[in-house]
Amino acid sequence: MSHALERLLWIALLLVVAVGSVLDVMEVDAAQYASMSRDLLASDNWLLLYHRGADYLDKPPLLFWLSALSFKLFGVANWSYKLPSMLVALLAVYATYRFTLLHQAAHVARTAALLFGFSISFLLMTNDVRTDTLLTAAVITAIWLGAAWMEQRRWWQLLGCAVAIAAGMLAKGPMGLVAPALALGGHLLLKRRWDVLCDPRLLLLPLLVAVLLLPMCIGLYEQHGMHGVRFFFWEQSFGRITGENRWKDDSSIFYFSHELPWLVLPWTLFVLLGVYHGLRDLVLRRPRAEWASLSGALLVFVGLSLSQFKLPHYLYVVLPLFAVLGAKAWHAPQGPGLKRVQLGLVLLLLLLALPITLWSFPEGGVVFAALAIAILIIVLLSLWRRGVEATALPASCAALVVLGVVLNGHFYPALLRYQANAQAGRWAAAQGLDRTQFFGLQQSGTALDFYAGHAVHWLSNAEEAARVIAPGVVIYTDPLHEQELVAAGLVARARFTMPNYPVQILGVEMLDPRVRPSVLEQRVLLRF
Repeated sequence: MSHALERLLWIALLLVVAVGSVLDVMEVDAAQYASMSRDLLASDNWLLLYHRGADYLDKPPLLFWLSALSFKLFGVANWSYKLPSMLVALLAVYATYRFTLLHQAAHVARTAALLFGFSISFLLMTNDVRTDTLLTAAVITAIWLGAAWMEQRRWWQLLGCAVAIAAGMLAKGPMGLVAPALALGGHLLLKRRWDVLCDPRLLLLPLLVAVLLLPMCIGLYEQHGMHGVRFFFWEQSFGRITGENRWKDDSSIFYFSHELPWLVLPWTLFVLLGVYHGLRDLVLRRPRAEWASLSGALLVFVGLSLSQFKLPHYLYVVLPLFAVLGAKAWHAPQGPGLKRVQLGLVLLLLLLALPITLWSFPEGGVVFAALAIAILIIVLLSLWRRGVEATALPASCAALVVLGVVLNGHFYPALLRYQANAQAGRWAAAQGLDRTQFFGLQQSGTALDFYAGHAVHWLSNAEEAARVIAPGVVIYTDPLHEQELVAAGLVARARFTMPNYPVQILGVEMLDPRVRPSVLEQRVLLRF
């Protein structure tokens, strides 16, 4: 692929990501983190974390620090909450390129960056922003700089690796250390690089990491005592394997085996092929330029699979390493058959995704469908004569851009209209309702707090509601509890309804407009 075309594709991807930045933050996690970041800025106490006024002990503070700083510089908005994470996601792309370049040719390194950046997960992690985006960037940066230090022994590489590890731990706990250690340790073991361990400068790495973690540890101790420190270093991550952590579900050990294929779309075929090539070389004891990508990807994958609580985005942390394996497979000697299969899979993805998206939300969809199809046709026509080998990579990237245009420009804006908490909170803010005028009766949510601009007070029953109802007060509730108010003689002067659906756990029924009304709930705004 020419450099000019590659630059054009990256610009197109950046535009897609920029469009996604203005979309509403989703419940539960992203809206909670955005709300906490706003409250952190208001409190101006950066070492102590609170959620709805209560002590908070779950995620480390880096996301809150960065988003609060962004709010301070640019104001509170969807895009300013997401901005720091979007920037570090681009850093992750660059680090993927630089890490691959240490041991592979430049064209393989560029392909690795493309496979990570032009993937479904990259669109998701820059839209529904959680702590995993920061963790992913920190981990691949630590692996790049750690591997570079093994080869070149420059001071800035070791120091940068330490900073990246600390950032990863400040983003999501010990995984920020464990993931790079498994990747670099696997490389060191399989390449027999024992000389690295004999370099006394290596002792500076844990020292610098400890210094960088000190402010957070002080805050944890002041707020939660030694339990807070132990929670961070053990219970939050390792406790999910031992069972000490309160978060548990009934997911199988094979959960991530069926999550990985769709998270790396449209590159699934080559990522799986890259894993196979790596395992084959390991079993047959064939030499490889580096083992960090294979050991890091697979050992972290196994560790996450042993956890007693799993969600798809937990796998983000090793997706750059899977992209490196996929890039190696892409450029491995092979016939044109695999690239033809890749083009077929990409076309199938679009043929499935576009009609479903436009059928689910047809209003205004024709414009986006026409735009998407026009982009794809232009790219295919410009490349077709160059053959399958030259066409497969840019066409796959272009297809992801097309999908991103439809998702961020049409699908998510339509879907997020059903996030009633966000709509109600935004309405309350527009009406200028403060915490003494806007309440939730048996209804609350992190998006409600974020868009209302304050933690919305929870009312348990009609008796509590009667104490706060006065002229101009608005209560957010559902039809069942509205009837409770009416039965108590509390009848609103005005009533507004809105549909609600938990968009963060999107189901097939929501996509089908014929059955959608059956899965929608109703929320009510009652003005007294």
